[in-house]
Amino acid sequence: MTNHDAVRATVYLQVQPEYTWRAKQSRKFDEPSAIDGAKVVGSTQNKSQKPKPGTVEVKVTIEIPKGAFLPLRPEAIVIVPESLTAPHPVMVEAQDANEGAL
Repeated sequence: MTNHDAVRATVYLQVQPEYTWRAKQSRKFDEPSAIDGAKVVGSTQNKSQKPKPGTVEVKVTIEIPKGAFLPLRPEAIVIVPESLTAPHPVMVEAQDANEGAL
């Protein structure tokens, strides 16, 4: 459905969790209760080839009425369900420290 009185813009946000003081002290970050908030640490026009470690990338498309550009004061809060986010796993290759030792 197209609205001829509005325009759309898409942005990819890299969102990083903000951990509770307790989670930082105990180094337990793998529970939802460890997360106290979130902050946007990056944004791009296209999907990032190398997202920042520890972030999730969220595609956000906004529709803005054309009349909102004069004066420029649009504001919105968008709630993104967990099912629409995809965490970026960190790949690690371990090597045996004893391998190659004499």
